[in-house]
Amino acid sequence: MSKKKRQTVTLVVLCLVLIAAGVGYYALTRYQASKEKAEKAEEEKTEGLFQLSSDDICKVDFKGEKASLTFDKDGKTWKLSSDKNYPLNQDRIVDMVDETTGVAATQTVTTSCGDLTEYNLDKPDLTVTVTDNDGKDTTIYVGMESVAGGGRYAYCGGDEKKVYLISTSLYDSFNYSLGELMKVPELPSVQADEIRYLKLESATGKSFEAEYDEKNSPYKDIYGWSIKQPYTQPVAGDKDQLQNLFGSYTNLDLGSGVTYKKDAALEKKYGLDAPAYTLSFQTAKKKLTLYFGKETKDQSSYYVKVKGEDGIYLMDASTVSTLVNINALDYVYQRLYVGDKEKLDQVELSYNGKKYTFDVSKKKKKSETEYTYTITSGGKKVDSDTFNTAYSVISYLAPGGNIDKKVTVKSNKPVAEFTFREEKKTTKMIILPYDGKNSYRVSVNGVMQFTADKSAVDKVIKQFTSLK
Repeated sequence: MSKKKRQTVTLVVLCLVLIAAGVGYYALTRYQASKEKAEKAEEEKTEGLFQLSSDDICKVDFKGEKASLTFDKDGKTWKLSSDKNYPLNQDRIVDMVDETTGVAATQTVTTSCGDLTEYNLDKPDLTVTVTDNDGKDTTIYVGMESVAGGGRYAYCGGDEKKVYLISTSLYDSFNYSLGELMKVPELPSVQADEIRYLKLESATGKSFEAEYDEKNSPYKDIYGWSIKQPYTQPVAGDKDQLQNLFGSYTNLDLGSGVTYKKDAALEKKYGLDAPAYTLSFQTAKKKLTLYFGKETKDQSSYYVKVKGEDGIYLMDASTVSTLVNINALDYVYQRLYVGDKEKLDQVELSYNGKKYTFDVSKKKKKSETEYTYTITSGGKKVDSDTFNTAYSVISYLAPGGNIDKKVTVKSNKPVAEFTFREEKKTTKMIILPYDGKNSYRVSVNGVMQFTADKSAVDKVIKQFTSLK
């Protein structure tokens, strides 16, 4: 055979070998995948442990880590055996029953258990006994969670030898105290922009009260919101900031119950005879008043009463903290003098025994909405840019803080007095000494509740008195 023919034969043989190897590899991978799929299906195959439907069960008795309780079915309603009037959360009881009848073994751990302590089944974390309509009892015992995960150990009836692995969902469905199974009152659902009144009373004396009245509020020309407490006279409220505050009150829920009955002894025990906080708010159609007592020992919740309800309930501590920790100054309208430049006629300043008067006239530009302002003092024009800058600062002067009675004020003699005359309104702002360093006290139309930044006020006074 020639050399060329030998090379051809060798090449053909190699090709056949490669094809055979490819076919073999494909068959092997298919077989392996099929085997893994079968093994996985075998692992996932479950064995139902209760041959009952939810409709078959008329009684449930369980002993868990949080409670030991018995429920009886009366028609379609589940009732607490020891107190037929107890307001049970029916959805949770139904979930318990459904979870029990649906429990299945995901794995048979052993069929010859010799030591239940190995699985914490000598003292189960949960024991559930269901009674069917024929009076037959079926019991399942649930032990510790598998270290490897995937469920909890359990056995059924009296067969202690056969231990299964079941889903943790059965244990979770029964991991409730009696209070957590109480049907608690539903609190009104409101939107932040629906709230028209809010009052928080504190046992420490730090109260807050805000009210909206678009017709009768002294601040109806701003937003209509008045903040009445903690101030001696109402001050204007900031609508946007109040809306942010009200957002905390829109979806309130009670977590669980303590008692559904009127109980004066428990009210005293939990601090509800003299509440730490009383919170009331209302919309045009809904009202709600909550009384907050003490915190629970683990500080996770507060004891709560709802006006119109006899019971005592729990509310999450972080929620309560948000509701009752209100800094009133955060919700005050951030302008001490609410001026309107387009309506301004005159600004008068008394300072160091002198009076400075600035008359304002305006003229609308042709084909425009803006005005041209002319400022005169004593009949002579003054620099309008400097005036506009000074007026802008004074009209947007924000409250710097609440007046602290502990601060020693050396004098009540005014530092300066501003009078702002508009078309239908006159506002008088008096600047008075405060701490002598950082702040002045400010009185607006006889209401003096806030301080203002001293350096900002001094700068404004200098600008007005230097106008030429």
